[in-house]
Parts: sequence; C-alpha cells; structure tokens
Amino acid sequence: MPFRHGVISYARCAVGSGQSPTDVDQSILKKLNKNCIRPDAAGNGSPVTSGWIAGRHVFDMDFSHESNSFSGALLAAMRTDTVAVPPALKRAYRAMAEDEMRGGSPDRGLSRADRMEAKDQSEQRCMQEIGEGRWRRIAERPVLWDLEGRVVFAPVDAEIPFNQLKGLMQETFDCLIERQAAGRRAVLEAAALGHARNLQDAHLDAFVAPPAQVATDDEGAPRKIGEFPEPSWAAGDPLDFFGNVFLLWLWWKCECGEGVVEIGGPSTETTEVALVAERVLDLECAWGVTGGISLRGDAPTRSPEAARALQSGKMPRRMGLTLAAEGQQWRCTVQGDRLTVSGLALPKSQDRPASEREAIEERINSVILFDRTFLGMYRAFLADRLGNGWKSQRTNMSEWIRDRAAGRLSKSVASVGR
Repeated sequence: MPFRHGVISYARCAVGSGQSPTDVDQSILKKLNKNCIRPDAAGNGSPVTSGWIAGRHVFDMDFSHESNSFSGALLAAMRTDTVAVPPALKRAYRAMAEDEMRGGSPDRGLSRADRMEAKDQSEQRCMQEIGEGRWRRIAERPVLWDLEGRVVFAPVDAEIPFNQLKGLMQETFDCLIERQAAGRRAVLEAAALGHARNLQDAHLDAFVAPPAQVATDDEGAPRKIGEFPEPSWAAGDPLDFFGNVFLLWLWWKCECGEGVVEIGGPSTETTEVALVAERVLDLECAWGVTGGISLRGDAPTRSPEAARALQSGKMPRRMGLTLAAEGQQWRCTVQGDRLTVSGLALPKSQDRPASEREAIEERINSVILFDRTFLGMYRAFLADRLGNGWKSQRTNMSEWIRDRAAGRLSKSVASVGR
C-alpha cells in the first residue's frame, strides 16, 4: 500500500478545529478500533459504508503502535464498501419468483400481495448474496496524519471520498479537515507573508494577448473575451489559478533560472531546491477558446508544441517534476489548481533498512519533507507574485513565452532570481 511501499498520490488536507492529538497513544488506537469498517452495514439499509482499517491490507483490523504509529505520525487507511446489485439481476430474481408462484401457468394472474411477496423474495436473495460477499466493491485509501504539522495526506481529491474521510475524521477524532487547493493555500500564505490585501484584486495574469478565435458559451453563442483570463477549472475557488501560474513560474525557473528555487525566509535557513520539468505536461486555454493539449516524453516543456501552446493562451494544468533538496530527490506529477500530487516516487535508501518498520519510517519522513519542500516553493512563488517586483517578472515571463514561440530561447533574462 502507498506510504508503506510504492508510488504515492495525495491531496493535502489541513486539520482545523478540534483537539488534534500530539502522539499516537492507546486512546487513539481505541478510537480507530471503535470506528473500524463494519462490512455488514453495507447493503443492510445503506449501499455505502466507510471505516478504518490498520492498513496492511483490506482485512487488517489489528490497530497497534507497531502498525500505526511512526515518528509522530499516524498511518492507517480508510476502507469503503459499496454494494450494488445489478438492476437487471434484481428484475430477473423478481420475475423468477413470480413465475414460481404461477406454478407453471404463464397466463395465471398474480394478486398485489403475490407481487409484493415476489419482491420480498428477490430482495432476500440479494441480501443473502451480499452477505456471501457478492456485489461488493471494496476501496482502500491510505491515510497519513502528520500530527505535528496538523496535516492529513490521502488520495481524496474527488468530492465523494473526501467527504467520507471528513466524516470519519470528525466522528473518530472530533476534528475537521479541509482540502488545501491552490486558492485556499494562497490565502493562508499571503496572510503569513503580509500580502493579504494584495489578494483582494488578484486575477490570472495575461502573459500573452487573448486568442484571436471567437469564444462561445455553452450554447454555442459568441461571448466576449475579457482583458484577463477566467479559467473554467477555477470555478470552485476563483483563486485556484495561482496554482497554474505557479507551474508556469516553475517552468520558467527551469529554463531561465538554472532550475533552482530558494525556499525559506528570515526565520528559517534558506534552502536551494533543484528542479527539472519532465515527462508530463497538460495545458489548457485559460480563455476557454483553444482547447487543451497533453504532451508526454523526456522533456515535453521544451517541445515546439509546448511553445505554441503557451503563445496561444494555454496555461499548465499538470506538470511532471523532479525535485532535489536536503540530500533527497523526488519525482512526481503536480496538478496546479488543486496542488495535488500523484505518482510521487521517493528516494531509495542508501543503506538497507534494518527492518520493515524502519523502512516505513524513512518513507514517511521523506513524504513529510517533500511536502514541506513543495509548499516552500509555493510560498516562494507567492512572495514573488504578490510582491512589488511581480510586474517586472511577468514582463520577463511574457518575453520568454514570445521567444519560445519564435523558436529561440532567450539567454539573457533579467531578474530571474529572487
């Protein structure tokens, strides 16, 4: 299971109100056990049920310090059982029960009571098969809770699994969680940076002129293109576009800033993060006119197709990155507007771990370090985007896009570094 082994995907959820524990003690394990999955509940009045599992496999209910407590972090999993008997099968069982009542006389009519009894028989047969384990779809989602950082990492980008985890966290620990997409994270970081006021009139930057094509609405009627793009993917939170500009900024740093981003601040030691954009690049028109494009390969950001896409008004939605900092190197794919991470490959240990538990400890520490490094880069971007020097940087980025489209990569870009 991811976090224990393999590549990792997660959405970052902040733990808000509630008494967040500082360590995994016996009371925490008891709460997990009390709210573990109850498979019998699925199909018995509710088609879906969720609960905790210890996390080694879908039937693991053995909650213990050895299995679930790692260096100030709680590692478990949410299991969701969904029961859905195919409607065609329900109809068939009911028709078979009705045929049996007719006693071999197809023309025999059935009373309302007979039909209700046939329905009850078909439902009982479905319940029996559900109890035998049929028609049950089981999903598990690993959950890593950094207790000190008050952050939960889990693959719950979609609304339904997020709400399931949110309800389970509240029921178990009386804690509320919220996903931190780019817009929400920008609000928090801007307040910490002293730039909260600059968010009031923030809009997605127009790095190129609007597309010449005619834009249309959902019904095909012409619509006016504004001075600034209003991407449809940021409908949930209008500030989510910051994540797309962040990916573009990283792309620009890779090509014009020697692929280095400095993170940290006055109260912390500055760290250099080396990065390379590679493998994955998805772009979409921020004006909603020229559509989208997906590029794959060793260096998709350096392809002519990527250059033309930028010039036509497209913005990066997803980008593959390799990051190196503090002696570790990670590879992942990031969706900008949601700030979700997928396919995160952790560095392999130079020394063979003494035990499986030690190996898991190293992986968890690496995930937490990666997330803090990644957020450090986003914070550095926001310091630039909301700072006084952004107008100059935006001009440099626009010139870079123009030079890329013209087939030449500018070698002298002013004020690339922070």
